[in-house]
Amino acid sequence: MKRHFVIAAIVVGFLALVGASEAEAQEGLGFRNWGLRGGVTIGPDQGHVGFHINAGNFAEKVRFQPSFEIGFGSNRYVGVVNLDAFYTFTGRSWLPYLGAGLGVSFTHHDRQEHRYDGVDVDAGLNLVAGFEAGESNRYLLEARAGVGDIPDFKVTVGINF
Repeated sequence: MKRHFVIAAIVVGFLALVGASEAEAQEGLGFRNWGLRGGVTIGPDQGHVGFHINAGNFAEKVRFQPSFEIGFGSNRYVGVVNLDAFYTFTGRSWLPYLGAGLGVSFTHHDRQEHRYDGVDVDAGLNLVAGFEAGESNRYLLEARAGVGDIPDFKVTVGINF
């Protein structure tokens, strides 16, 4: 029951962010844009794909950017919800950022490799460094280290719309 509550709370949170008005001012929280992302994960060794939402600023230069990724490989599927805040530095043709946030992972193991066919729910801390580049910061490259029971390290590329 606890897992269902966590999943429902995360889905409701993302739907609220997606439904936020684009007409809001650029200051404060609210939907700004979204993007697609993908890359490689180490620990477990997987590929991952997903999406992210630029949900506005908590404060000047501090952006809230939740994301969802699904990892595949190593006889398991791992869904990860990342609730990250990024400090964005000033840049001309590229925008570097550093951040951190909560990561919640949902791991489904291949039944042949484990004694049960269930889902493990774990949480940890993400430490993130990356940059956005191109016209209107359209492209991104990001490195993410996980502390706790979430994926250990990820390298991700993406595009913003």
